[in-house]
Amino acid sequence: MQKIRLSDNDLEALKDCFKKHFLDNDKLWIFGSRVETQKKGGDIDLYIETSVPTRVEAIKIRSNFIWDLEQCIGEQKIDVVLSLINDPYPLPIHKIALSTGVRII
Repeated sequence: MQKIRLSDNDLEALKDCFKKHFLDNDKLWIFGSRVETQKKGGDIDLYIETSVPTRVEAIKIRSNFIWDLEQCIGEQKIDVVLSLINDPYPLPIHKIALSTGVRII
């Protein structure tokens, strides 16, 4: 895996929380400043592709995931971009996250 600016413990917590809250076939990327190894600090930008059937359900899962992740790694600025796999209207940020991000799961 390409180097990212997260500790091994934080990365494992991220994976564990993701697996706890999202479906088995869902996918997770980290993108933004945390994939730029020369930078310092920055929020944690996550991109998630999910097959959860509704946006309302996906937003609930995202909220629980972020809360749980903060309990594991401490309160940090975490931004989560959700993409429903069957969504016919992808956003430009989805393309950016996929092209610049590092897939974690």
